[in-house]
This record gives sequence, C-alpha cells and structure tokens, in this order.
Amino acid sequence: MKLNYQILTLVFILLHASSVLAHHTKVTSNIIYAEKINQNGDPEKLELDLYQPRNNGKKKIVYLMHGGGFLDGEKADFNEYSKYLARQGFVVCNLNYRLIPDEFHEQLNYDIYATSLVFAMDDLDSAIRYIHDNSDKYGFNDHEIIIGGYSAGAVTSLHYAYINSVDDLFLLSESDIFTNFTQEKQSFMSKFTEKKYEINKVLNIAGSLLSPYLIHEGEPSIVSVHSVGDDVVPYGMGDTDGTGIISYGSKAIHQRADNLQIANHLITINDDDHASFGSGIENENCHDCRVMVDEFLSQQD
Repeated sequence: MKLNYQILTLVFILLHASSVLAHHTKVTSNIIYAEKINQNGDPEKLELDLYQPRNNGKKKIVYLMHGGGFLDGEKADFNEYSKYLARQGFVVCNLNYRLIPDEFHEQLNYDIYATSLVFAMDDLDSAIRYIHDNSDKYGFNDHEIIIGGYSAGAVTSLHYAYINSVDDLFLLSESDIFTNFTQEKQSFMSKFTEKKYEINKVLNIAGSLLSPYLIHEGEPSIVSVHSVGDDVVPYGMGDTDGTGIISYGSKAIHQRADNLQIANHLITINDDDHASFGSGIENENCHDCRVMVDEFLSQQD
C-alpha cells in the first residue's frame, strides 16, 4: 500500500511538472502583421505566431521563415523548433510570407523566383517593423534581432541580412535571377539598404546567397547547418534545386565570413541530404545541432 502511494505521488509530481512546462511559454497565434498584394495581384493577409518565454532574460528575438522553395510550406513547419527556442529563453516570431501562386507553378522562370525572393524579404522586413514598432504592446525594442530559416526561408534571411548598400543591389543585378532588374525593382529594394532595425545574427539552415560578396566587414554574425550531400541547395557552389540558378551555400558563405573576421560557426553534416535539420528537427546525423546553434545564438556580440 505504501509503495502504491509513493507511485501515485510520483505520478502527480510528474504531471504537475509537465503542466508547468507546458505553460512555460506564452503562444499568440495568427497575428496579422501585414496585408500585401501577391504575384497574382490578389491581397493576402500575412500572419505570424509569437512565442514568449516566461523568463525573458536573454533579450533576443528570433524571426523564423519556413522552407518550401517559395512554392509551399507554412509557419507550422517551425512550431516544434519555435517551442524549443522559447524554452531556451528566446522570443520567437514564426511567420508566413508570400509564396508563388499555384497557377504560376507550371510556368516558373527567373523573374518569378526573383520576385518571390524580393516579396519574402519585404515580408520579413514588415514582420520586424510590426513587432518592434509596437514595442509598447510587445516590449521587444531593446532585443537583439536574429533572423533565419530553412531552405527558401534561409535564402530570404541571408539576403535580407547582407543587402545593405547600393553596391549590394548592383551586385545582385548581375546575377542570373535578376536579369530583369528594373528601376522600379531597384527602388523597391532600396528599403533593405536602410533597415529601421539592426540585424545582429543569422541562422542559416541549408540556405545560400546569390553571391558571397554581398557579405562585408562588420555585418551580422552567422551560424549555419548544412549537409555536404544537399542536392537541393548547394553546400558549396552550384545549381539550386534544378532551376539553373547558381548560388553559394554555407561553405562559401563561411569562407567569406572567415576572411572578413565575422563571428561564425558552420555545422557541417557529412552523411545526409537537404532535409537534415530541416525546420530545426534533429536526426541521427545531427543529434546535437540544436545545442550548438543555441550556444552560438546565446553569445553576446
């Protein structure tokens, strides 16, 4: 009888602990941060989920963007990783952004991809502005800003972080994807060269840049997780997802960061593919990636 009582007591304690842990993070879902026009000319409401840890001592906010090749995916893909980061003390904004409309999927070309990248960057900019412009409501104005994502979300975050000058826009215009780099598009993108809020760090999961020379001395530090065997987004340099778009993956990005003495950490996975650590999910080939990423993001610049 005594043993049964002890077991019941232990079960009660465990259940109570689980309840406390479940309520350790405040989650506010489907906050509309902007309404934009998509490539089809239709209005689209853009939403984010906000994860707020009870213990907000780190003063760091992470903006996460899902993968999907700019064709599909949704913020729910990052739900589990968002909860993990919040448990580590980070505020997390997990956001949706404008994708290429379904009716364009059979007629994809460089201009459609270029527009989708620019739109996604613009949406990330709007999410950051929304949260920090409403500092009275959310109280995050003094937080270090970390942006990142997986695959297309990482591509977006990388370009947003490292496009900071007119020279960067010129360099971008020389890439294959921006063959139709109109004055209107350049004018629209000029907002990215004058960011309202400083970006401090980048989390890159299987992403790439159109040129590593977009990165300059003194720009945001970066941590990347990328598999050598990635056949979608190149680990080094190569074709991106069979589109013919040449991009530079994590190896090239971190070589550039090393040359410029920018703080960085490259987590290379030798025996896996593009899905390795996708959306922050660990597997047997990357069983401690979360801890390594957390350690880098937690460092003070």
